[in-house]
Amino acid sequence: MSIYDYITILWFVFVLFLLFILIILLAKKKPKLAIWLTFFSVVLIVVAPFGIKYFLDQSVRKVTVVKDKVVRLKYASTLIVTGFINNKGDVDFHTCQIDAKVIRYTPNPVKFKINSLKPIRFKSVVIDENLTVGDSLPFRVVFDNFKYQGEYNISLEGVCY
Repeated sequence: MSIYDYITILWFVFVLFLLFILIILLAKKKPKLAIWLTFFSVVLIVVAPFGIKYFLDQSVRKVTVVKDKVVRLKYASTLIVTGFINNKGDVDFHTCQIDAKVIRYTPNPVKFKINSLKPIRFKSVVIDENLTVGDSLPFRVVFDNFKYQGEYNISLEGVCY
């Protein structure tokens, strides 16, 4: 976890603490407002961690994964995916994880979404190199013993810390 993760978690705990203090102070004089604030606090407890992660992934830890080449070796039944991971965030990264999924292709978008929930193959690659802001690193994902003969798509996702 980065320093930004700790700052947002501390801010979340601080705001929650202030809300509970406010609820305690308002409980005798304005009970309806105290009930609404309690409800709001419970909703905040459930929703805030997901919102914080989404915000950090979209702004501070933003990365893009670009697929460069997909090669299927017939003689070894191997699928090789190469590409680049770009740092578009606000901080330098030390470790990146790239998740590659091989998904059955279908022109029907609903079936394609269902197929993406259960991919044909899944592989994660961890890159332990420094990735500075605005820089990119090459990566390579190798799927051994890949014998699927139909049409497929490659889905790539990256997370860096």
